Amino acid sequence: MKKYLKMFLGAVGIVVILVLGSVIFLSGQYYRETFCMGVWINGSYCTGMTPEQIAQQLNATYHGEMETISVQDISGEVHILSLEEYGVSIDFAPVVEAIFQKNHGYWWLGHIGKPQRYHIKPEYCYNTEEMKAKLAQADWLNQNLYHPENTVSIVKSAEAGYILVDETQDLLLKDQAIQVICDGISNQLTQINLASPENKVLCYQSVAYTDEMKELLAKWQGIQAFQDFHMVYQFGDKQEIIDENIVAEWMTLDENGAILFDENDVPLLDKTMIQEYIAYLCATYDTVGTERNFQTTRGDIVTVSSSGYGNQLDAKAEYAFLLNAFQNKESGVRTPIYLSEAKEKGLDDIGDTYIEVDMSSQQMYYYQDGQKKIETPIVTGNLSRRWGTPAKVCSVYFKQRNRVLRGANYATPVKYWMAVDGHIGIHYATWRKEFGGEIYKTDGSHGCINTPLEIMTELYEIVEEGTPVIMFY
Repeated sequence: MKKYLKMFLGAVGIVVILVLGSVIFLSGQYYRETFCMGVWINGSYCTGMTPEQIAQQLNATYHGEMETISVQDISGEVHILSLEEYGVSIDFAPVVEAIFQKNHGYWWLGHIGKPQRYHIKPEYCYNTEEMKAKLAQADWLNQNLYHPENTVSIVKSAEAGYILVDETQDLLLKDQAIQVICDGISNQLTQINLASPENKVLCYQSVAYTDEMKELLAKWQGIQAFQDFHMVYQFGDKQEIIDENIVAEWMTLDENGAILFDENDVPLLDKTMIQEYIAYLCATYDTVGTERNFQTTRGDIVTVSSSGYGNQLDAKAEYAFLLNAFQNKESGVRTPIYLSEAKEKGLDDIGDTYIEVDMSSQQMYYYQDGQKKIETPIVTGNLSRRWGTPAKVCSVYFKQRNRVLRGANYATPVKYWMAVDGHIGIHYATWRKEFGGEIYKTDGSHGCINTPLEIMTELYEIVEEGTPVIMFY
């Protein structure tokens, strides 16, 4: 019996060995062209699938971060490159194939209880020559290129006076820069800095200064010092800024338009240009004798001229100041000196605090900070006797209590007097019982602005000397 049992067990063992061997052999053959069991790539189960199938699947579903790369040049400017635009495509096949070589056929025996999990990135595929040709067309890679004949020059710009154009320093070696970019893409970099220490030595080079260049650079230092002068002229809410563009015009030029320098390589000053600048300020901001458009209370716009009222720059004083400030390089902010000074500076020398005398309506108004404070009927100069009050812009240049007004045949005491134009002033008139209407045409004043006593009392107290007075018909 024992003999038959041993024979049976031996036969069973042989069968088991044959079955296992067959399973191993057949499995090995089955997994010959496909991934064996227990293999995962980027979360996908690969068992029974060919490398081509897995690569196609990964290619179709990949959403990576390297859709673009950034390239920074030596100026700090960053250029964004689209990989697709430059012919770059992704391909998982080479990486998948390398994994497959370790995970097919009989390799499954080593995976029992030990799944193989991989997280991979695709390779980037492109035609090197085509990419280089396309990069060579990029505008930013064709600027500031290295050439042995690069020079130094001083040119006059449209907005910044004279500027130095130095074409000799940190010049781009285009071919080398393109190679660095291509290498970065191959290495799947997201950022490439052409000016990093390791890249700068490859991508940039400088031309040595010649003696002629050094002389020009010395002159440029003088031009810089000349143009460093800045002055801000303040005219009310307006400013005139003397910057490098204006100062550039002050340099003396020869007949060929070249800058003349002194023995210290400092540009020579053309003083007539400073005079012309002061003349410009006067022409722009002097308001004495000019006409003004004035918005009346009645709603229309009238044109009124002035004789003495307004701002008038002291041209001689400002020329002396500006010349001295420039020669001593004393930049700053300047409130100019005036020969005649209005209440407000700038082109609007009336402002929002003024007395309005509407002689057609025989009404007078006082505005303070844009708000109407006083409104009253008045009587102005007698038209029938040619004593009409003149239409003009003037100001309250003098105030006095208890004054006697004297003329050829009269002497009239007034308690409140505000002079606005020569002998013409604003004062009360106790002898008048009525104001306004058409009284002024036949029974008006000698030119003054007659005002009711109660109004004049209030007006005198709140109106300051220098307040503009606009008189019109």
